Amino acid sequence: MRIRTMGMVALSGLFALSLAGCAASSTESSAAPGSPEQTQAAPQAVEQADAQKDQQAGEQAAQGGAVTAEPADEATAEQEAANPAELQIVDSGWFAADNGMVDFAVKVQNPNKTVEAVDPVIEVVGKDDAGNVIFDETIETPGVLPDSTYYYSYVAGSTASKGTDSTTSAKPATVDFAITTPEGSWQATEQKLADVYAVADGGAADTEFGAKEFTGTVTASEQLDGATQSRVDVILLDKDGKIEGGYFKIVDTEPGQAADYDIYAVGAPEFASYAVYASPWAEEAAE
Repeated sequence: MRIRTMGMVALSGLFALSLAGCAASSTESSAAPGSPEQTQAAPQAVEQADAQKDQQAGEQAAQGGAVTAEPADEATAEQEAANPAELQIVDSGWFAADNGMVDFAVKVQNPNKTVEAVDPVIEVVGKDDAGNVIFDETIETPGVLPDSTYYYSYVAGSTASKGTDSTTSAKPATVDFAITTPEGSWQATEQKLADVYAVADGGAADTEFGAKEFTGTVTASEQLDGATQSRVDVILLDKDGKIEGGYFKIVDTEPGQAADYDIYAVGAPEFASYAVYASPWAEEAAE
C-alpha cells in the first residue's frame, strides 16, 4: 500500500557536512643523491610526513575545527554511478495514537558524494506483541542529495486497511523502518543540502485544543532540485538526543526570502527537546 501523508505534521530536512584531511609537510634529506643515507631517509621522510598529517588532523578535530572536504574525483563519480551505496536510516522514532495510527520520524543519510537518490521509498512495518504484522506500508519521499542528511516525519498505520473503526485499533508493539531506492533512480548531481536552509525557531506553545504549536521561519539560499516548496520537519528528541517522533508541513519558499511556518503537533508525547530541519519538496511529490 502506497500512501502520502501531509496535514498538520512537522518538518524535516537537515544539513550535512563532510570532513576531510589536512595537508602535511614533507621532510627532505640532506644526503647525497644515491647514497645509502638518502635511500634510507626517503621512507623515513614519508613516515614523518604521515605522522605530522595525522597529528594535525587530530588536533584540528579535537579543537572542533571544520576540515574542508576534497571534491570527489572522476574515479569516485564513475564508481558511484555504476554501483551507488544505499541510503541509510541512522536514527528513527515513533509513537502511536489510540486509533493505532503511528507518527514517526527517520534520519536518512546519503553516503555517496556524487549521486542523488531519486524518489526513494520508506517501508514501515508495525507488529503486535506476538510478531504478527498489523500494517506494512510504503511511502515515497523526495530525492536525497549526495553527501547529505535528511529528516522525514510521516504517519503510518491506516485503520481503514484493518476493517476497524476510526477511533480504536490495535497499537503496534514494534515498528521497523527500511529505505530503498528503485533501480535506475540514481542521478549525478553537484548539489548538496548543507548550508542551503536557515531556520529561525519561534518556539513551541500550547494551544487551546491541547496540541503543541511550533512556529518560525525558513529561508532557502538557493533552489534545490527545481523545487519552489520546502518541507519543514519538527523532530522530537528524548534526553539522549534520540528521535521520538516528528511532524512536518510544506511551505512555499523563494531563494533569499523568509517563509513562515506553523506546525501543530496533536497527541505529541513527552519530549526533552526538539529540532527543526528543512529540505526541498518538489510540487509533484505532493500530488
